[in-house]
Amino acid sequence: MSLVPCRACGYQVDTSALACPKCGATDPGHKISRQQRNVISTSIQVVIIAILLVWGGSYLWRTVVPMAKELLGKPQTEQSR
Repeated sequence: MSLVPCRACGYQVDTSALACPKCGATDPGHKISRQQRNVISTSIQVVIIAILLVWGGSYLWRTVVPMAKELLGKPQTEQSR
């Protein structure tokens, strides 16, 4: 059990405390609050998803669209005997 100062009020709290008994700050033993960590985590996930969507769209545009144009552009011919 180690005591650290609360990031909001400076009161000595345990590192595993969920809230400061003096001011009520959440996760008082951490440098940033739980809400801020959640926002950072969500932001990173959104950026990764956006990158994957852009990459996937680019890949489809470069591979599937030319194949579709080629298939649609060729006239249907009868098989030779």
